[in-house]
Amino acid sequence: MADRAADMSSPRVGRGWVFGLWALGSCSGLALLWQVFDVYFNLGSQPVVPSTSDIARHDLTAILCVGSVIAALVISITRRSVWLVVLSGILVVVALGGSAVFSVPAGRWFPPEPTSEPLSPYYKPCYSGSGDCN
Repeated sequence: MADRAADMSSPRVGRGWVFGLWALGSCSGLALLWQVFDVYFNLGSQPVVPSTSDIARHDLTAILCVGSVIAALVISITRRSVWLVVLSGILVVVALGGSAVFSVPAGRWFPPEPTSEPLSPYYKPCYSGSGDCN
Protein backbone atom coordinates (compact mmCIF):
# COMPACT_ATOMS: atom_id res chain seq x y z
CA MET A 1 0.00 0.00 0.00
CA ALA A 2 2.88 2.38 0.75
CA ASP A 3 4.34 1.68 -2.70
CA ARG A 4 1.09 2.69 -4.33
CA ALA A 5 1.00 6.00 -2.41
CA ALA A 6 4.59 6.71 -3.46
CA ASP A 7 3.64 6.03 -7.10
CA MET A 8 0.79 8.55 -6.96
CA SER A 9 3.08 11.30 -5.67
CA SER A 10 5.68 10.86 -8.39
CA PRO A 11 6.41 13.83 -10.65
CA ARG A 12 5.27 11.90 -13.72
CA VAL A 13 1.76 11.53 -12.30
CA GLY A 14 1.62 15.27 -11.61
CA ARG A 15 2.72 16.09 -15.14
CA GLY A 16 0.07 13.75 -16.52
CA TRP A 17 -2.66 15.57 -14.59
CA VAL A 18 -1.34 18.93 -15.73
CA PHE A 19 -1.24 17.83 -19.38
CA GLY A 20 -4.76 16.41 -19.10
CA LEU A 21 -6.08 19.60 -17.56
CA TRP A 22 -4.33 21.66 -20.25
CA ALA A 23 -6.03 19.54 -22.91
CA LEU A 24 -9.41 19.95 -21.20
CA GLY A 25 -8.93 23.72 -20.94
CA SER A 26 -7.80 24.02 -24.55
CA CYS A 27 -10.73 21.98 -25.86
CA SER A 28 -13.12 24.03 -23.72
CA GLY A 29 -11.58 27.23 -25.12
CA LEU A 30 -12.18 26.00 -28.64
CA ALA A 31 -15.73 25.11 -27.63
CA LEU A 32 -16.21 28.71 -26.44
CA LEU A 33 -15.15 29.96 -29.85
CA TRP A 34 -17.50 27.51 -31.55
CA GLN A 35 -20.41 28.52 -29.29
CA VAL A 36 -19.99 32.20 -30.13
CA PHE A 37 -19.90 31.31 -33.83
CA ASP A 38 -22.95 29.07 -33.41
CA VAL A 39 -24.97 31.77 -31.64
CA TYR A 40 -24.02 34.86 -33.62
CA PHE A 41 -23.39 33.63 -37.18
CA ASN A 42 -26.38 34.25 -39.38
CA LEU A 43 -26.86 35.25 -42.99
CA GLY A 44 -29.99 37.29 -42.34
CA SER A 45 -30.16 40.89 -41.28
CA GLN A 46 -32.07 40.26 -38.06
CA PRO A 47 -30.08 40.87 -34.87
CA VAL A 48 -29.41 37.72 -32.89
CA VAL A 49 -30.59 37.51 -29.30
CA PRO A 50 -29.03 34.54 -27.46
CA SER A 51 -31.39 32.31 -25.52
CA THR A 52 -30.99 31.44 -21.86
CA SER A 53 -29.77 27.99 -22.81
CA ASP A 54 -27.05 29.56 -25.01
CA ILE A 55 -25.95 31.74 -22.10
CA ALA A 56 -25.98 28.81 -19.64
CA ARG A 57 -24.01 26.64 -22.08
CA HIS A 58 -21.41 29.40 -22.46
CA ASP A 59 -21.13 29.94 -18.70
CA LEU A 60 -20.63 26.22 -18.05
CA THR A 61 -17.98 25.95 -20.77
CA ALA A 62 -16.17 29.07 -19.54
CA ILE A 63 -16.11 27.75 -15.96
CA LEU A 64 -14.75 24.42 -17.22
CA CYS A 65 -12.10 26.17 -19.34
CA VAL A 66 -10.85 28.54 -16.64
CA GLY A 67 -11.24 26.04 -13.81
CA SER A 68 -9.21 23.34 -15.53
CA VAL A 69 -6.24 25.60 -16.28
CA ILE A 70 -6.34 27.02 -12.74
CA ALA A 71 -6.28 23.46 -11.40
CA ALA A 72 -3.31 22.75 -13.68
CA LEU A 73 -1.58 25.83 -12.28
CA VAL A 74 -2.19 24.68 -8.70
CA ILE A 75 -0.80 21.21 -9.44
CA SER A 76 2.19 22.78 -11.19
CA ILE A 77 2.90 24.96 -8.16
CA THR A 78 2.69 22.00 -5.79
CA ARG A 79 5.05 20.03 -8.05
CA ARG A 80 7.48 22.98 -8.06
CA SER A 81 8.09 22.70 -11.78
CA VAL A 82 9.00 26.11 -13.13
CA TRP A 83 8.18 25.45 -16.77
CA LEU A 84 4.81 23.90 -15.87
CA VAL A 85 4.00 26.92 -13.69
CA VAL A 86 4.95 29.36 -16.45
CA LEU A 87 2.95 27.56 -19.15
CA SER A 88 -0.02 27.08 -16.83
CA GLY A 89 0.07 30.77 -15.93
CA ILE A 90 0.04 31.72 -19.59
CA LEU A 91 -2.92 29.40 -20.19
CA VAL A 92 -4.81 30.94 -17.25
CA VAL A 93 -4.38 34.40 -18.77
CA VAL A 94 -5.44 33.15 -22.21
CA ALA A 95 -8.47 31.32 -20.75
CA LEU A 96 -9.62 34.37 -18.80
CA GLY A 97 -9.16 36.61 -21.82
CA GLY A 98 -10.88 34.18 -24.16
CA SER A 99 -13.82 33.81 -21.78
CA ALA A 100 -14.23 37.58 -21.67
CA VAL A 101 -13.79 38.19 -25.39
CA PHE A 102 -15.84 35.23 -26.61
CA SER A 103 -18.79 35.85 -24.30
CA VAL A 104 -22.46 35.17 -24.82
CA PRO A 105 -24.23 37.61 -24.79
CA ALA A 106 -21.62 39.67 -26.58
CA GLY A 107 -20.14 42.48 -24.54
CA ARG A 108 -21.53 41.29 -21.22
CA TRP A 109 -18.30 42.13 -19.37
CA PHE A 110 -17.85 45.57 -20.89
CA PRO A 111 -19.96 48.63 -20.04
CA PRO A 112 -22.36 49.71 -22.76
CA GLU A 113 -21.56 52.84 -24.69
CA PRO A 114 -23.77 55.77 -23.75
CA THR A 115 -26.49 56.57 -26.21
CA SER A 116 -27.38 60.13 -27.05
CA GLU A 117 -30.89 61.17 -27.89
CA PRO A 118 -31.48 63.61 -30.72
CA LEU A 119 -32.13 67.20 -29.68
CA SER A 120 -35.58 68.66 -30.01
CA PRO A 121 -36.04 70.96 -33.02
CA TYR A 122 -37.16 73.64 -30.55
CA TYR A 123 -33.97 73.44 -28.49
CA LYS A 124 -32.35 76.82 -28.02
CA PRO A 125 -28.84 76.80 -26.54
CA CYS A 126 -28.13 79.13 -23.65
CA TYR A 127 -24.79 80.92 -23.74
CA SER A 128 -23.25 82.49 -20.70
CA GLY A 129 -23.65 86.26 -20.64
CA SER A 130 -26.28 86.37 -23.38
CA GLY A 131 -29.12 87.31 -21.04
CA ASP A 132 -31.37 85.26 -23.34
CA CYS A 133 -31.74 82.12 -21.16
CA ASN A 134 -34.97 80.74 -19.75
